[in-house]
Amino acid sequence: MTLSGRCRAAGLAVGAGLGFAVSRSWLFDYAPVILALAVVIGMLAGEAVTPRPAREPGGASLRVRRIGDYLAWPDLVLIGLLGAGVAGFTELRTPPRPGHEVDYFGTAEPVTLISTFVTLGLLAALTAVLVWRIVRSPRRGDDEAWRQALVQRVVHGCGAVFAIVFTALAFWYADHELDWRGGGGSPVWGYGLSLLAGAGLVLVAHFAGTLVRPSTPPELAKKGEEGQEGAESPQGAGGAREGTSAR
Repeated sequence: MTLSGRCRAAGLAVGAGLGFAVSRSWLFDYAPVILALAVVIGMLAGEAVTPRPAREPGGASLRVRRIGDYLAWPDLVLIGLLGAGVAGFTELRTPPRPGHEVDYFGTAEPVTLISTFVTLGLLAALTAVLVWRIVRSPRRGDDEAWRQALVQRVVHGCGAVFAIVFTALAFWYADHELDWRGGGGSPVWGYGLSLLAGAGLVLVAHFAGTLVRPSTPPELAKKGEEGQEGAESPQGAGGAREGTSAR
């Protein structure tokens, strides 16, 4: 795993870990905020150590770049479904807080998902703005592969947060529904939500896998290697000497 991949993986791990720990305390409402912030910081750190292709002379192009050309629509559909799934949990019986406030204080604040909706909404808006800025940024030589890879990482970072939140809520609601003997739950809903949580884990792996792969696309890496080999080859060195002698 590259350094940039480690940064993004660390953001995911820290966000998921701290988010779970916070959700078990009176800071329950801040769990999605901490998750999203950690993932964003990890991605920013990963991009900071990922160099953009150097500017090349004559890189101007009349080609109009459209945002739709850089987006994978199946990923957007999955993110939309995850968002709809998170919103759908509000139609189910709300579980008690997962913390221990009732054990210690005898009472606890009612559970709401307002902070979750606000966090996911802001994250989706930030992702849209970043994608627009990346696509519309000035061209620097042959940087299309880099641009496409960066857009994919940004979208998949957003998708990873959506998938983690959906999976955590699905497991939490499933556990509440599976208590049908004394808690009035429904085994059908419990097992159904458990299967949805399993599907959420698959989507977490799908989106997170892109974040930990090498940041430099294979096309750029191959091009850089070919350029380096040409500069170090005897013919390249000889050509450089001949050019110098001619001058």
